[in-house]
Amino acid sequence: MSDQKHFGMDIDMKMSLGNMITIGTLLATIVFGWANFRSDIEANRLATAANTSRIERLEIQSGEMKDRLTRMEVTLQNVSVQIDRAVRLLEKDVPQP
Repeated sequence: MSDQKHFGMDIDMKMSLGNMITIGTLLATIVFGWANFRSDIEANRLATAANTSRIERLEIQSGEMKDRLTRMEVTLQNVSVQIDRAVRLLEKDVPQP
């Protein structure tokens, strides 16, 4: 007898063509899903590596820009000091009314 009783239901234990097609479809879906999942992981890994290198480049450029801005600030301060000195000299030479 190939019938069994589980939870009050009669279950036929015969394997039919429909059962085999269903099992094959499920197995194919699992295999293709897993392959797709793995390819997505690899694509994400490559994108992460590209983004990491881009971030590192931007950090280097930011540091270089900060250095340039600091040099410009020092230059502007020096120019400001020289202009103040020139204004003071010119004010001394101008007769007061």
